[in-house]
This record gives sequence, structure tokens and C-alpha cells, in this order.
Amino acid sequence: MRQGYLFYVNRTDELVIDNKKAILILLCLSVCISGWSWLTEPVQAASPSTAIPNDVKARSYILLDERSGRVLAQKRADQSYAPASLTKIMTEYVVLEQIKQGKLSWKDPVRVSKNAARIDEAQVFLEAGEKQSVRELFTAMAVYSANDAAVALAEHVAGSETKFVSLMNQKAKELGLKGTHFTNSTGLPKWSYPDYPDVKGKHVMSARDVAELTRRVLKDHREVLKIVSHPRYIFRKGKKGERILLNWNRMLPSFAYAYKGLDGFKTGHTREAGYGFAGSAKQKGFRVVSVVMGTKSKTARFIETKKLLDYGFSRYKLVKLIQKKKAIASKRQAPVKEGESLSVPVVAKESLTIPTIPQENKHYRVQVKFAKRLQAPIAKGKVVGKAKILYDGEEIPGVKSVDLIAGKSVEKATWWRLLFRSIFGED
Repeated sequence: MRQGYLFYVNRTDELVIDNKKAILILLCLSVCISGWSWLTEPVQAASPSTAIPNDVKARSYILLDERSGRVLAQKRADQSYAPASLTKIMTEYVVLEQIKQGKLSWKDPVRVSKNAARIDEAQVFLEAGEKQSVRELFTAMAVYSANDAAVALAEHVAGSETKFVSLMNQKAKELGLKGTHFTNSTGLPKWSYPDYPDVKGKHVMSARDVAELTRRVLKDHREVLKIVSHPRYIFRKGKKGERILLNWNRMLPSFAYAYKGLDGFKTGHTREAGYGFAGSAKQKGFRVVSVVMGTKSKTARFIETKKLLDYGFSRYKLVKLIQKKKAIASKRQAPVKEGESLSVPVVAKESLTIPTIPQENKHYRVQVKFAKRLQAPIAKGKVVGKAKILYDGEEIPGVKSVDLIAGKSVEKATWWRLLFRSIFGED
């Protein structure tokens, strides 16, 4: 089947290309002073809904597609607030990165310091001098939000919690979390600490940052779902001080607020923060990340999260709008200077799949941006432009552009061929 321009969704939610209905529209703009050539083509898909989830009672919230990053719903998502134990998502990420880099092992023994043993609130009652493995402490932190386990890991990784927090803030900067600043590894207020880390500033995160961080953890360390999805965990199993830890995430299977497809991620609560929850759920191949901050109770955070998840899964379906190694439109070419050929075929480096609303159409376009001067020689696979999906001419929040690459190599033309062109025009 040949490639067309308009796309629609069939009953199985797969991308279908209809040549009979395809309208070939090529808008070729001349090379302008800005240094770029622009081409835009229509794509039939669902438009972003202007509706918002029904009465989500939270200080701030966000719902986004885990794969593309597309924002499906949000409220005050960029406002920074105290995150409570949502902080530990970054603590988990830093530890996971250390393991990935070979600087740490799941089996490594961790000696608990007096400082870590004194940490209050949710805890597994670690004792000074006690040894536990990285995996045991990580699981206690991820499942039960154990603050003493978080501090013990922080001290083991960086030598002190203060130094570990520096790693957290460095990572937040690398990830572009602009509304985030950490002053400890747990999210606890200062009065809960016997010896607070020596870090200045307010301890805050935005709902958007929490969601983007959760996305990044899932992207880089998907295996963590095997840990955070435990409904319960036996800490110090078969040893003195054995404890059964129930996961604070009561949307997991077997709990009262269980939600189909939900397998993570983290709860949080302090007096200042209220009750928060970052969730991750997958249905029919469609995974979303949700965040609610500042709800009124430990049950309200799950009730409000359900509203967000129901909204996302009931309204949106995944559609592949750009296909890997395929032209955005048939015979799409990028102009080449001084090449054996005057143009080069262009294809998408990666696919782009985003959630859309099947009943709404004619709002999406693919915008193609080529560099003004593509000088031969050009190697196959070289990035020669960008493609992005627009809705009514506007960028879609959270959805990034896709690189366009040369579909074949173009060699530099010989001098006599260039001379011939200069005299007689094109070949």
C-alpha cells in the first residue's frame, strides 16, 4: 500500500493510510532569510480536548502520556510546592543511576549510621551499626517510604546526605526540572530531622517536574516497576526485627482503591504538602503518568487520581502520526547544494505516536523544517531537518519534534557539472 497524507483510526486503533481519500498538498516556501525552509501537511487525527477532568480536587495536577510526553490535562502544573515523599522518586533515580554506572550493586551492604537511625516518621526502625543490602533499603524506601532507609542509602552513596542532595539537584538541572530544588533526600520538614542537611533554599517540586521525573525513571529504569508494584514486602525476612510493609500506594491490586493497569509509583504527605501521589498506569498499550499534589486526605489522593486516569483512558487513543524510516509525504525531498543530485529523499529517524481523540479531526498538521543550505556531500542518515506535529498551527505541550534524515547519500558534483549548471541551469 502506498503512503498517503491523511490518517485515520480503525477499530483496532492502528494507523491506516487511505490513498483514495488522500489529498496531496505540498506547500513549498522559498528559501528565506531566516535560513530555513518550511513545509506543512495535514494529518487527520484527534484534536486536544478543551475539556478538563471533572472536578479534580487538588492544589495542582497533571496527566501526560508516558511515551510522547504529551500533556492531557493540567492545573497549576508549573507552580512549585512542598512535595513530601514524592522527593524519593529522585532519591530512587540517583541510586538507580549509580547501579547502572557500576558504582553501586544491589547486593552491597550498607552500614546504618546513628544519624540515619534517628530519622522519624515512616521508618523501618533501623539501628545504628545495622547492615542491610542496597536492595533491602531501596525496597523499604520505594514500598513503605521509609525515611531512615532513604537517608542510609544517601549517606552510603555520597558520604553524607548533604552531598547526596547535591547529586539530586545536579540531576534535576540535567533533566530540566525548572521548578525543583531539594534540601534533603526524604521530603521531610526540618523539624523532623535531628541533623538537617546543610543545603540552602526551599524544598519544592512542581507537578510537571514530578511527572517528567517519573517518566524519566520509567524510561531509563523500567525494571523499578518490579519493586514499586509490590503490594507488601517483608523487611528483615526471617531475622530479628522482621516487619511486614504495606505499600502506601493503595491503587495497586488487592487494595481498596485498586485501579486496572496501575503499577506505580509514589505517595507523599506532610502537613505543608498535603497528600500527593504520582501514579503510572497502562491500558491497551497506552501508559500515562499522573500527579496530584495537595489533596485533602490519604484516600482523596487516590480518588482524584482515578478521575484523571479515567479521563485519559476513556477519551484518548494512541495514533502513530510519523513513521520511522518513512517519508512524511510521498516523494518528499530536501534541496541540496552542489550535489550530484539536486535533492535528497528525507525520512523520519523515529516514529511519533501520541494519544488523540478519535472523534475529532482536521486539527493536526505535520510541519517540516529543513536547513537552508544542505551542502553536498551528504551521508545517508545525516540529520537534515525536523518534523513536528501542530494543532491548529500551535505546538502541542510536551510533544517533541522528530529528526528527519537523508534517505540516501548524495555525492558532491564534479566541477564541470557545476559549471554546466551555472550556464544552462539544471541538469
